[in-house]
Amino acid sequence: MKISLRFVASLTLFSLFSFFEADAQIIFDIPDLEEVWDRADKEGQFLGKYLTGVVLEDEFDFFEMASVEVLSNGLTQWELSLAASDAKGLSVYFNDFHIPVGGKLFLETPEGAFETIFQEGPVDASENNDHGRWVSGDIPGDVVKVVYRQSSSIVGEARLGIMGVGYYFRGVTRGGSSDPCEVDVMCPEGDSWQCERDAAVRLTITQNGGIYFCSGAMVNNTDKDCRQLLLTAFHCADAVSTSEWAYFKVRFNFEYLECGGTISVNSHNRTGVIELSNSDDSSTQGFSGSDFLIVEVEDPIISTWNAFYAGFNATGVTGHSGVGIHHPAGDRKKISNYTSPLISTYVGAPGSHWRVTWVPTETDHGVTEGGSSGSPIFDENHHIVGTLSSGASACSVGGAGGGTGPDQPDYYGKMSYHWNGSNPIVELDKLKYFLDPSGSGQQILYGSYVGEGDQPCANFGACDETDIAGEILESEGWSMSPNPAIEVLMISMPTGAALSDLRIYDAQGRIVRTIRPAVANESFSLDVSSLSPGLHYITVRTIDGTSSTQKLVVE
Repeated sequence: MKISLRFVASLTLFSLFSFFEADAQIIFDIPDLEEVWDRADKEGQFLGKYLTGVVLEDEFDFFEMASVEVLSNGLTQWELSLAASDAKGLSVYFNDFHIPVGGKLFLETPEGAFETIFQEGPVDASENNDHGRWVSGDIPGDVVKVVYRQSSSIVGEARLGIMGVGYYFRGVTRGGSSDPCEVDVMCPEGDSWQCERDAAVRLTITQNGGIYFCSGAMVNNTDKDCRQLLLTAFHCADAVSTSEWAYFKVRFNFEYLECGGTISVNSHNRTGVIELSNSDDSSTQGFSGSDFLIVEVEDPIISTWNAFYAGFNATGVTGHSGVGIHHPAGDRKKISNYTSPLISTYVGAPGSHWRVTWVPTETDHGVTEGGSSGSPIFDENHHIVGTLSSGASACSVGGAGGGTGPDQPDYYGKMSYHWNGSNPIVELDKLKYFLDPSGSGQQILYGSYVGEGDQPCANFGACDETDIAGEILESEGWSMSPNPAIEVLMISMPTGAALSDLRIYDAQGRIVRTIRPAVANESFSLDVSSLSPGLHYITVRTIDGTSSTQKLVVE
């Protein structure tokens, strides 16, 4: 690592007697990009992995290298810039991480680097763990500012030991990184799949000095206790070391607000998972089984993130139609559709996978790409029946992942094979022992949002009942008045399409409020007096998951 400092000083956390205006900066040597691209191509072709960055390691104490100043509001601020030229994005790895209650960490782009400053934070004490590890998300550009603030009254000492930066050479753009035929999950193709949309997540996985994108889904279990279980593909994380599970990053709600939009819903991250089980079937020659991995998200998922715990079907019965929901190339959430039965096929082992061929839809012809691996495929009953292992689909011949066109098949490890198939693992490592922990024998389960009581995931707000309400909503629409509104807004749903939940977003696509009436209603009175003046978006949803969004102006 090369260090180029406009200011370097040795500081302890409470050395507050000095005031420095100079900026501190550390410059990292960049990797050999020809070698990195060669690695990415080979791993994509032979291992099905989507390498998006590499870790540039070097350990130092943030507080010893940062500039420090006392702000006019009495807070003390430490600031350090980390740079690596020509990076598409940077993330920061901490191997000694602790923030006292009241302290706040921010990671952001420098002023002037983009039209608006991209910022992650405030990161606070809720991210603390006994293992003391944490990694930021990918910050666009080749410079990231690390800023920490706290008041003199805070009890306890912050520790921010940095072990390096993640250098992204692709997959970090503010306008989307997937190929042009992909279909946003907010397009009409996704209208009946909005609950399942809330189950799908983007994964950022650190292993062997590399950073990889994959996809996955939160999944329900027969105890219906909302245990934070996440299902994906083993080949996505087959080389993760014991310490690297703490850097495993799960991104919720990463999607556009509207079909073909440019404004993203405010996404949320949890860092760190606990490995539970996998198919243990990965090798340099591919995989010899059904290619599954199940982990548990380490820290509590915030209720306002509206995580959905998807249902599943592990009977081995084929799906006749349905969708895949995924994050191609690490991009915002996309959807692909199929309309003919899944075909049982030999990929890792006889009968271990489903073969699917995607169809063109009204928006485009959604396929999968690198980064889609591990994503769920749903049948017509809204159950996960498999997870993506490999495939040849692409927007065009020679497209992302080396695919040969949108009409070529993809292959999903079967839930039934994950459940009780002949993967090279011991009996107690099969998926059924994690998704049916009480041994009920139940192999079909509906999904759920989080409710109350002993079984908070017992079909609370499930989207698997009927699509009649959705058809009515799509054909007849809904209304709200007055618009602009000042204090009270009346929501009117069409007869037969009662409102099951409602979300309010601000102009930047951030969720401001989520409302779930105790009883589904066709008319609803909404207090908007606490909303800030200006543009908002109101999304209504029926019991089957069909949603619709309209603009609201608050005066």
